[in-house]
Amino acid sequence: MMNPHKILILKFSALGDVVHTLPVAATIRKSLPDCYIAWMVEERFQDILHGNPDIDEIIPLRTKIWRKNWNGRSLGEILDTIKILRRHNFDIVLDLHGLIKSGLIARLSGSPTRVGFHRNNCKEKFSAFFTNCKAPYMAGGLHIVDMYLTILQTAIGKIEEEKNFPLTVPEEMDKKVAGFFDQHPELTARPIIAINPGAGFESKQWELVRFAELADRIAGELGCSILLTWGPGEEFKVEQISAHMRQKNWIAPPTSILESIALYKRMALLVSCDSGPLHLGAALGIPTVSIFGPTDPVRNGAYGVNHETVYKMLPCSFCWKKTCPLGTKECMNQVTVDEVFQAVKNHQQIKKNIPIL
Repeated sequence: MMNPHKILILKFSALGDVVHTLPVAATIRKSLPDCYIAWMVEERFQDILHGNPDIDEIIPLRTKIWRKNWNGRSLGEILDTIKILRRHNFDIVLDLHGLIKSGLIARLSGSPTRVGFHRNNCKEKFSAFFTNCKAPYMAGGLHIVDMYLTILQTAIGKIEEEKNFPLTVPEEMDKKVAGFFDQHPELTARPIIAINPGAGFESKQWELVRFAELADRIAGELGCSILLTWGPGEEFKVEQISAHMRQKNWIAPPTSILESIALYKRMALLVSCDSGPLHLGAALGIPTVSIFGPTDPVRNGAYGVNHETVYKMLPCSFCWKKTCPLGTKECMNQVTVDEVFQAVKNHQQIKKNIPIL
């Protein structure tokens, strides 16, 4: 189908994955300017799509709440959501997950054209049963952003790629974050490097004491300010890093997704593991240094230019397991503080010593 009138994007979570999907909506808008574009996303991540010029409608999902509170009300919400999808009469549904859950929703939408990954690229192979138009098999060496665009090309034919990541913040939230920096003039007196120790699952996390040592070296040897950033349930991590540090440091205030965008756009550099904030920073054009272990940086690293990744190639690398099958986390533990520090030190933004604020 070359000229669909209505397209539904299925990308529910997590934060980094939603960010990586933004160019799909931008490319549809550029290629098919009059197309109606809807996006189904987990309710807790819908703010990332706030004010996006490429999206006509956000359809929130509450699967986390539905799973925890399985009752008549939840069933009613699910049925209402399915009715909303069917009323739209979408011409095309893009399943960008390759999960049974997303495949089932694509099928229940009633759309005649359901496009997804090749079976061997699906996270859950059975999900391919629910799509009737599949992208060609994509071998390793391709970033997930480009894989999503390949699915889109399979759906609509020729596309004009628009690798944009629109991220907008309401003025009141930007002012709130600006107020934090106004209150800490010593922090803003030097280029600010954010250190974000969190990650979606345990096997992707680097030791906190190493982050503390790294932060001390950055502050002491490069003359930069250190801002320790965190997400829900992670405050104890930055508190431990701060407690282990000798150099002065600052802990970021609690932030919503939109407030975190306002925060990161003020950074000179972001150091992180494979996490949502890493991909937010990259989407904002902030230079990054990232530490990877169980996930493949070629496929899931910071997208674009001005990014460096530190990782080790081991026989078990890129296992994608949430906990290390060997119980050693060797892929993360072999990455040294000195290696990450050298990546930061060599970064052009830091060598030029250009403050962003």
